[in-house]
Amino acid sequence: REMGLEAAADVVDQQLRRFGLRMDAARCPRELEGRWRVDKANSQTLCPFVVGLGVPAWMCPAIGLLERTTELTIRCTSDDRAIRIEDKTAFSSRNVTEVTCDGVETEKASKTGRKRFYLSGAVAPDSKTSVVKCRLFQRGEGWETRQERSAIGEHRMRERNVLVRPGEKDVTVDRFFDRVEERAP
Repeated sequence: REMGLEAAADVVDQQLRRFGLRMDAARCPRELEGRWRVDKANSQTLCPFVVGLGVPAWMCPAIGLLERTTELTIRCTSDDRAIRIEDKTAFSSRNVTEVTCDGVETEKASKTGRKRFYLSGAVAPDSKTSVVKCRLFQRGEGWETRQERSAIGEHRMRERNVLVRPGEKDVTVDRFFDRVEERAP
């Protein structure tokens, strides 16, 4: 009976924490809105990042072909509480990620449904950097990826991809994007 009360108290505590995070949520950085194309000459390859996730290294040439054509479309929701990122390449269909900017984790599944993970979004203290975190809980404690996107002036964006694994050095890959069109008003 005491265990039931403790579990109920934990649930209430989690719900209050989520409510507080949502109330304090930072606003989506509108500087990131628009269409962006990867600057392949000044970007690092994603290969070390995906190999760290378990993709065989022999796939790196194919990954290199895909990432050369990467285009992102970023939009903030009308209330500025969420960010929507559409990622597409010349060879792949679009991949859409939408997260609230409040730091609250939501359980998601991969497209095949085989893998589950926690996804959350936040805004860095500078108010101009969006952070999308994917906690890979099925791999064990301490596994996560982060994508940090920040505008560099009006027409340039840096995307920092970070892979965190227990007992391993973090893998960090920086890619740069150029604005394809002006931001939405």
